[in-house]
Amino acid sequence: MDNLTKKELNKINVINDAEKNVLAIIAHSITAAEEVFSILTEEDFTVMNYKVIFKTLQEQFLAKLAINITTLSNYMLKNNVLSKIGGIEFLTDLFQTYTTDANLSEYLDIIIKNTTVRRLNAVLVNIHREIDSHQPIDEVVSKAEKEILDVKKERKGNLFKTSFDEVDKVLQKIELLENSGEMLTGSPSGFRDLDRMTSGFQKGDFIILAARPSMGKTALALNFAVKSAAQSKKAVAIFSVEMPAEQLIQRMIGSYSTVDSSKVRTGKGLQTRDWENITKAADFLKRTKLFIDDTPGLKVIELQSKLRKLCRENEVGLVVIDYLQLLSTGTHFGDSRQQEVSTISRQLKALARELEIPIICLSQLSRSVEKREDKRPIMSDLRDSGAIEQDADLIMFLFREEYYAAHDLNNSESPLETEKAQLILSKHRNGPTGNVELLFVKKHGSFADYGLQNAKF
Repeated sequence: MDNLTKKELNKINVINDAEKNVLAIIAHSITAAEEVFSILTEEDFTVMNYKVIFKTLQEQFLAKLAINITTLSNYMLKNNVLSKIGGIEFLTDLFQTYTTDANLSEYLDIIIKNTTVRRLNAVLVNIHREIDSHQPIDEVVSKAEKEILDVKKERKGNLFKTSFDEVDKVLQKIELLENSGEMLTGSPSGFRDLDRMTSGFQKGDFIILAARPSMGKTALALNFAVKSAAQSKKAVAIFSVEMPAEQLIQRMIGSYSTVDSSKVRTGKGLQTRDWENITKAADFLKRTKLFIDDTPGLKVIELQSKLRKLCRENEVGLVVIDYLQLLSTGTHFGDSRQQEVSTISRQLKALARELEIPIICLSQLSRSVEKREDKRPIMSDLRDSGAIEQDADLIMFLFREEYYAAHDLNNSESPLETEKAQLILSKHRNGPTGNVELLFVKKHGSFADYGLQNAKF
């Protein structure tokens, strides 16, 4: 204490006075006590005596015991803590501090800010400790980001949301939607019938798009990404563990330009008209706020860190991850891949809630689909984990019957240039389930609303 500056001493005195005054107010006002106990804990107090008194007052309050200097001192004497705080004289001085409840909010603000500073300092100390112990730097950064965000969020999370406030918010939202004439309440998918059923992809939702290989789930996910970015003008993040960014952009250009994807891929057979369409598609894609991460072997902890940073710097409307089974936790689960996928699924759901953005995650299906006469996928076909079914807010299966018809004829390619596709909504936590009919344009590798064959990407 001798080495402290005058400014530091004054700050400590202000905090101590605030803690003392809050305790005095609790002891005199049942209404104030209810408010304080809903906001503070004993860990918010820096003086040990005040910690003990706060805990004792809280115990009396919860036991519905009358609070005054007599009951408090008797209670503390019975529990062998009165001597620890300096006896009855200390309590008498505390009770005499009380004058009014008027400054309670100010005192609470001082205590809460001090707690926030202390917790931030603790996070910084922990960061230095982990760096010194040579922990993987990406894990240190991700953990630090979460702990720093949690410092502020924890205080908000302690408070109930009242129906009075929340009902008003919902009514205001309904009124805004009515006046705007907009049917969407979430990020657009760009597909008419799907948006009608979902009202857009909703904030905080964890969405699964699953299909067997070669069904076109990556193509559909890219359609979602670009259409959403174009319509909402918000940033869209794409995490591609399977395919490099260059190939993704190549596929997007082929899809939007309506140039045969094989020509775009090889650069052969392109006509003047094709180049005009490719240039137009390229210009369109440059105007969208698409962010692509193609890190191979991406760990969930890395994804979390990158996405938090992106959300701090941009208004993100949608996230696409291709695909779930290629992510890893970086943690050893022995031979239990199912346990690891369950962990990844829970972490992605929590991340969607934390950042208040919809996350679409592509997923594989088990081979059991191929063994059935009816090849339409069901939720039990989700590969590796039943936890995916539990965590997801929306589960969509992509199904093309012509794909199986072609294979039944020992032909890997359907002779049709366009095929009817079904997007099967098997689970929808906040809305209806059912089928959405789409059109798959094979040579462009894109999807459109059924009946709109010439619709652009």
